[in-house]
Amino acid sequence: MFAKSGTGFTPFYDSGNCDPIFPGNIASDSLDAVGGFSNYLSYRPLMAGSGNPYGGSGGAFFNAAAFAPPTVGADLLDNPNVLRRNSLTGPSTWGANLGLRKRFRFSERTSLEVGADFNNVFNHPLRSPTDPDAAFNFTHIGTFFLEVDQTTGKLLPITQVDPDPNFGRLIQSYTDEGIDNRRTIRLRLRLTF
Repeated sequence: MFAKSGTGFTPFYDSGNCDPIFPGNIASDSLDAVGGFSNYLSYRPLMAGSGNPYGGSGGAFFNAAAFAPPTVGADLLDNPNVLRRNSLTGPSTWGANLGLRKRFRFSERTSLEVGADFNNVFNHPLRSPTDPDAAFNFTHIGTFFLEVDQTTGKLLPITQVDPDPNFGRLIQSYTDEGIDNRRTIRLRLRLTF
């Protein structure tokens, strides 16, 4: 059995048209908001007012309305409203396996073992994403697009955002800590002679 509290997640936006111009004048496509080494251009969001980041609509664990696209200015990396890495706590989860066995002795050298192993015996959904691809889909808020003022050449504030409809949605169960994401039963019959 295992039980664990929620793990830390970093929500992020990606950019649909950031090459060769980047928000915050960073002039680099190696910025990774989630702290990995994916070389995937991503940006941490701003907290939008006093919105609660938990309890989104339609069964989503996180509330997309609590986040705003990043700033385009030089304060991209030091703005106090930018979410820090692992600033949100994901769902907690638990699971249990159970095994039952009985050995029957017929003689000193002959025995029969009968049993059953139940993986995820309570068929409890394990909703906390553990692999990087699942976490990516769980924390991707959406894609923003940059616009440049044609007379000054400066970036305009981000207004066009395509939201990710799966942000914060717990739409599947994941294998975790050696416990399968669905109940499985294995029967055991072993004759030793």
